[in-house]
Amino acid sequence: MASVSAMSWFKRTSDDAPTDEERAAPAEVAPPVLEPLTTAEVDWIRTNIAELAEQDVRLNDIDDLGRHYDELLGAWVRLDESRRPDPNQIITQIGLGFGQYVADQAKLDWTVATDSQGAEIALHRARGNVLIYPTNVVAKQWSAHDFHTLPALAREMIATLDQLP
Repeated sequence: MASVSAMSWFKRTSDDAPTDEERAAPAEVAPPVLEPLTTAEVDWIRTNIAELAEQDVRLNDIDDLGRHYDELLGAWVRLDESRRPDPNQIITQIGLGFGQYVADQAKLDWTVATDSQGAEIALHRARGNVLIYPTNVVAKQWSAHDFHTLPALAREMIATLDQLP
């Protein structure tokens, strides 16, 4: 994938620290297999993004998507931990909206990327060999309780992608 190691928005193969044995051996990580989306997967992405519009989020407006994310995260964080619902649907929906914005601005295409960890919806561009997992980006922000980050993160990604050969 793109050789910009400082970008935390490119998927890592593992969040675990390598063992001494793994550090000694050269890493042989196969690149993910990329496949086009099925019609059902395209419909699923479109439906999730359309549901954002039903929540009064202005589509293709990263600042408004960021506002919506901040409101949802804020409400979730204010709940007692034992009463917090599973945030996965929210993260997925925001991640797909975030991904569509980045895809539109940086000319990326949706794909299914399958590696040793499984299959995941991702964004790909052959030029620069870019692969981004937008729902993973949002999940990391959510789990860190990072507010006011999505618009700047999207703009940083787009600017970085614009600079790739």
